[in-house]
Amino acid sequence: MLKPFAVTSGEPAGIGPDLTLSIAQREDASEFVVFADLLMLEERANALKLKINFIQYDRKQNYSSLPKDSLLVKNFDTTKKVLPGKLDQKNSPYVIAMIENATQACLNKDFKGMVTGPVHKNIINQSGINFSGHTEFIANICKSNSVMAFVSDNMKMALATTHIALKEVPETIDSGLLIETIEIIEKDMQVFFDLKKPTIGVLGLNPHAGEEGLLGKEELLIIEPTIEYLRKKNKNIIGPISADTAFLQNLDLDIILALYHDQGLPLFKFVNPHQAANVTLGLPIIRTSVDHGIALDLTASNNVNNESLHYALMTAKKMYQSCAEKN
Repeated sequence: MLKPFAVTSGEPAGIGPDLTLSIAQREDASEFVVFADLLMLEERANALKLKINFIQYDRKQNYSSLPKDSLLVKNFDTTKKVLPGKLDQKNSPYVIAMIENATQACLNKDFKGMVTGPVHKNIINQSGINFSGHTEFIANICKSNSVMAFVSDNMKMALATTHIALKEVPETIDSGLLIETIEIIEKDMQVFFDLKKPTIGVLGLNPHAGEEGLLGKEELLIIEPTIEYLRKKNKNIIGPISADTAFLQNLDLDIILALYHDQGLPLFKFVNPHQAANVTLGLPIIRTSVDHGIALDLTASNNVNNESLHYALMTAKKMYQSCAEKN
């Protein structure tokens, strides 16, 4: 029996449900199962004037193909009726339940991998659930150390730290973190992206990579010694590179390691506004995601750009194929 990918629809008041409805128009729609409240999806489809044949997913059935404009759905019930564009913290357990169920199902090999729709971190935390982001939450379920990464056709970027305050970054960056992060990046670039010996560029923490200690000591005391240690272990590491010129230099890098969230992501998203995906490295499962938020103002408007979702779907399929070929 062919196993599909799980697609969580994210915050129900946002554009996640709108995005997942577009899967029905794909020729490979049978390869994806949308996790969502079925009634909510039907209401959203009606609001968007879409005619979609919803099929409740049964893992015992073989969905080698689907009728045109059909969508496989694994039903989860929201607590409160969903109003497009209106957040309700009472639906946060529903959002978390989809993520938990999809992750566990992937660990159980019921799905090839998971693709996640956008969520609203603050509304989840307001409900009393501790949630700093998909990456950390899924890694905790998998009991794995993870690395947040972003991929497009012409750029790959990973983050040494993710959703922490900027003032916490310097004390978080140490040799152990960098070594662990780079080892995860190297392994998964080999397994999922067919890069046998990836060249990894490490950004400096301070302006101009510290200017030889003038603008900060982290490069001299932590980053440079760690890079030298890894080079002696036969890893292709370049750095520390000044963040403001890293993308202008002809360094032939396979992936760049930024040291904090907003060091590299503004440029990445500017260069790759739609054709890009968020990928979690270091997990025992495949997880990709859209690279944007819930866009409450666009919900149920027919003005939603779904390219990032479809890029994430394509990326998950490519990662699975690359991994399968090696096993």
